[in-house]
Amino acid sequence: MRKRYIIVGLCIILILAFTACSGEKQSNGESAKREYGSLLQEAKDAKIYAGELTTGMVGDTLSNNFFDWTISEVRTEKEIYGKTAKEGKKYVVVHVSVTNTTDEEYEIGNYDFIGYVAPDMDSGIVDTMDSFDAAMYPDEAMLAAGETKSGTLIFEVDESVEELIVDYVEFFGEDTIGNTNWFDVFV
Repeated sequence: MRKRYIIVGLCIILILAFTACSGEKQSNGESAKREYGSLLQEAKDAKIYAGELTTGMVGDTLSNNFFDWTISEVRTEKEIYGKTAKEGKKYVVVHVSVTNTTDEEYEIGNYDFIGYVAPDMDSGIVDTMDSFDAAMYPDEAMLAAGETKSGTLIFEVDESVEELIVDYVEFFGEDTIGNTNWFDVFV
């Protein structure tokens, strides 16, 4: 009889431990399901990407033939590093870390990343701002094999923007394009 209570007790403990560890939790204790936004789905449907597409959200790590990259934080600001957004605009500040996964050094910079605020190649593209502060990801930098560089990418967008796709496309030469990575961020 005693063995039965021990076995039932252990089963209950395992079930409680599994339940506590499964799923993501919000601050109020409810399970949170991460979902991509409508912009990402519209951009996928419009096929504005090259090669294979991988997607992620804040906190994920995406990989390509050159590096692993993570967006760990996204916030909006009206003023940053002494610059003020234009009337009707806001800054989307994205903290990114890039780790070279190749055996060679290569050049990378904030210009390698672009933003999409609409699934339209003509009007939906937002370039990163040129680097003007040491906390920003550099315009151009050499990234040694295994090295990680971190900094902020800044996009100036309309105040009404609620979702932004941060895009990286592999380029192997002037005529050869590889795959695409997209981070879906909410602002």
